[in-house]
Amino acid sequence: MAEFFAPFLINRTIGKLTFYQMEGKNFVRKKSSLTRKRVLHSPQFARTRHYAGLMAKASRIGSLVYNALPEYWRQGWMYRSFTGEALTMLKAGKNETEIQQVLWLRYVESLVNKQPKKHNIVPLPVPPKRAYQKKNSAYWENKTIKSARRKARKQQALYYAGLLARASKIGSKLYAAIPCKYRSRSCFQQLTAFAMQLLKDEWDESEIVAELLPTLPQEQSDKCLQLTPKMIIAGLVHQPKGQYYFITSLHKRPGLTPARAIFIRCILC
Repeated sequence: MAEFFAPFLINRTIGKLTFYQMEGKNFVRKKSSLTRKRVLHSPQFARTRHYAGLMAKASRIGSLVYNALPEYWRQGWMYRSFTGEALTMLKAGKNETEIQQVLWLRYVESLVNKQPKKHNIVPLPVPPKRAYQKKNSAYWENKTIKSARRKARKQQALYYAGLLARASKIGSKLYAAIPCKYRSRSCFQQLTAFAMQLLKDEWDESEIVAELLPTLPQEQSDKCLQLTPKMIIAGLVHQPKGQYYFITSLHKRPGLTPARAIFIRCILC
């Protein structure tokens, strides 16, 4: 056993060396040739296997006798004592059943016979509790109203949370179709807001994607400097109920994704 110094504790085997720690210090020794296969099958460990089997039988006997004792009488040292006596008898050549009977007569039977008999005790009648009376009717009416409002707000919050989740998915699909040079955080937020507004009007998700996708900016060639008809009408969405105009801020070029757009809904009669 040799001590060595390292900035951390090591517990492992590397090659023919075994590293371990004891009392917060690192030690190293030569790897042992002892293996599980050798202990289970080698004739050198025949006595070890024999006594291990006897100990397993003694442990089972000690556990049975210990569990037969009353709970208030049990102590930790009793199990170890029963196991030791059973192991001694097994070494003497006695049978497991015989050993269990001997220990039962010696330690358990006298205690079990001294146990008091259980008497049938009739429980006393318990008077019923007085019913609670709500005397202050005004207080309880206001409390019921507040509870109903709180429940309604909670349901509304859950409803809009579901819409926002769906709108976020739609915004992600539309945002992925925008050229990289036009992408920004405000762009994604605006697309999500547009989808949220259309979802409130009971639009289908596929319809929203189909209507908003053509309004997004596309890649432009350097030769084409004039606005195309598609870019001029960008931001216009048609619907049977009317039209939606997504108007960009004045300081933004036509065709670019609106950063802080003004949403205007125009319903045609």
